[in-house]
Amino acid sequence: MKRNGFTLIEMIFCLSIILLILLLVIPSVTSKNSIVRDKGCQAQVEVINAQIVLYEIENGELPDSIEDLIDENDTYITRKQSLCPNGKAIEISEGKAYVE
Repeated sequence: MKRNGFTLIEMIFCLSIILLILLLVIPSVTSKNSIVRDKGCQAQVEVINAQIVLYEIENGELPDSIEDLIDENDTYITRKQSLCPNGKAIEISEGKAYVE
């Protein structure tokens, strides 16, 4: 009587190959996610630096804190924009934005 299908050895071999591929791919994917978040944070800081310049042009002085750029009408930035994609807060010091 001939049975169609895989033997236990064949299944273990296939699963071990799949596991090996996953072990090689997962660290690469997770490191790319952190790189994307860091690049997004740098871009967000540049956006806030541009809004600092706009604030200075309109008000004649530099903002003292990030709260000066956030108002009820979202004129310069929204509250959500004061945080980086990686969760770190953006601060302003001496007219420049930086990440804590």
